[in-house]
Amino acid sequence: MNHPCCTRRQMVRSLVAGSMLFPGIVNQLLADDGASLASRASHFPGKAKRVIFLYMTGGVSHMESFDPKPRLKADGGKPTSDKPGAALYLPPQWDFKPGGTCGTEVSDLFPHIRECMDDICLIRPMHGDHNDHFQATLGIHTGSVSVARPSIGSWVSYGLGTGNQNLPSFVVLAPELPYAGTQVFSADFLPGVHAGTRVLAGADPIPNLNRRSPSASIMNG
Repeated sequence: MNHPCCTRRQMVRSLVAGSMLFPGIVNQLLADDGASLASRASHFPGKAKRVIFLYMTGGVSHMESFDPKPRLKADGGKPTSDKPGAALYLPPQWDFKPGGTCGTEVSDLFPHIRECMDDICLIRPMHGDHNDHFQATLGIHTGSVSVARPSIGSWVSYGLGTGNQNLPSFVVLAPELPYAGTQVFSADFLPGVHAGTRVLAGADPIPNLNRRSPSASIMNG
């Protein structure tokens, strides 16, 4: 039976020609849809060679590191309200001094970093969109505080790829999972190759990598 748009002979010919082109077409599709980790050229010439994203749950307070609060220091020890038994303001425990030629103030907790402030981009007016730790953690890694989205590492992998095809696109050093768990380094709707690979200290740094059962040759032999 002939199809309205082509004859049976034309259909067979198209299939034969397509079989020779199929491997190349598949490889091109995989490269185009982001399922490949091959390196990709950026829109603009890049200077960064690698990305290290530090998220320190329960880390040092911004008021003790890079965000001086002169008023808080002046009011240290004063009650927070006129109510009896009100809590007292806790002043910063470290002094701040300007660093570099830019004069950015950094606490004495980081004296060596203070010397390098001319080479550091410090953003002070950042704020969160949610007060809850779980949603805030999800938001800083994925941009969404309510619905899981691909993580920042996944987007870097998807957009730029990697120069080493024998290693994961990006690794995650997390002895303990933070709020929101593996969602903070998940690829979500992006291809799974762009998800972060969690590496742990110890004899089994990447869980489930080694097979637990004997190999087929040992079992048969």
